[in-house]
Amino acid sequence: MTERQRRILHLLVDSYIQTQTPVPSGALAEQLSLSPATVRYELIELEQQGLIGKPHTSAGRIPTRTGFRHYALSKLPPSPLPQVTLDKLAQILEGAGARREVLLVQVASKLSGYPAMLRLKPQRAPKLLQVHLSNLTPGKVLAVAVLEGGRVREARIDLSFTPSEAQLTEAEHRLFRATGPVRASTPAMMELYESIGRAFAQGIEEEYREGVGLLLSEPEAQNPLFLRQAIAIFETPSDPTLTPPGGINVRVGEDEGLSLVQAGIGVSDQVGELSLLGPVRMRYEKALSVAFAMSQVYMGK
Repeated sequence: MTERQRRILHLLVDSYIQTQTPVPSGALAEQLSLSPATVRYELIELEQQGLIGKPHTSAGRIPTRTGFRHYALSKLPPSPLPQVTLDKLAQILEGAGARREVLLVQVASKLSGYPAMLRLKPQRAPKLLQVHLSNLTPGKVLAVAVLEGGRVREARIDLSFTPSEAQLTEAEHRLFRATGPVRASTPAMMELYESIGRAFAQGIEEEYREGVGLLLSEPEAQNPLFLRQAIAIFETPSDPTLTPPGGINVRVGEDEGLSLVQAGIGVSDQVGELSLLGPVRMRYEKALSVAFAMSQVYMGK
């Protein structure tokens, strides 16, 4: 691709992101101070490269998925947010305490204008500091655990028996800050200990979400299929692979009509990923700047 073709493509994508309407060659020629004939020739070249297309009902062109991806990748590395903004974000997260992750997705969504999702998971099995047990129904126990770092998690455990209150109390006492395997007094108690151990062995992946309603303001939301796909991705991420800490990833149109901008996170004993979800006609430059900046601030960088 020549430099002139790149300029035309990026201007076309910028225009389409703002208007969601096919971009005529005349408008491009005027903004770039080129002759209409020159622009038409370059558009044909870009079309042959699979970067733009021409709807049958319009004289203008629109970007293809490949064109959007080329445009999005050109915005890497992300442009930094103003230092005053970064300092303010750091101050907000530093004073957030247990609400740190909630505020992270709230601020990321507000700054970008897109739904934000945060996934965090431990890199190793967390230490169990304390556990509270209670019977839910016959054979089902609710375990509420305090893990290292003060995080509170719960799990529903299925057993072949219904523990008595005395058995639950015994288990709570024996598991309290246990530093090694806990000896069981009976086979039933062994089953209880092993079930609790399995429930918290890998920790629990944390998920935080904010701003799905922002998609309703996008013109694509008039398509029910777009909304169904977007909500499905927002509620249940389909890819278990996380972007490496400090890294940035752009997934353009992998799910029809949708894109993800993702920033990897690594802090303490956890790894994670902050994602922004939007239409393929996404404001990539802004989304990339926000996602990367928020991930860096969260990691204290």
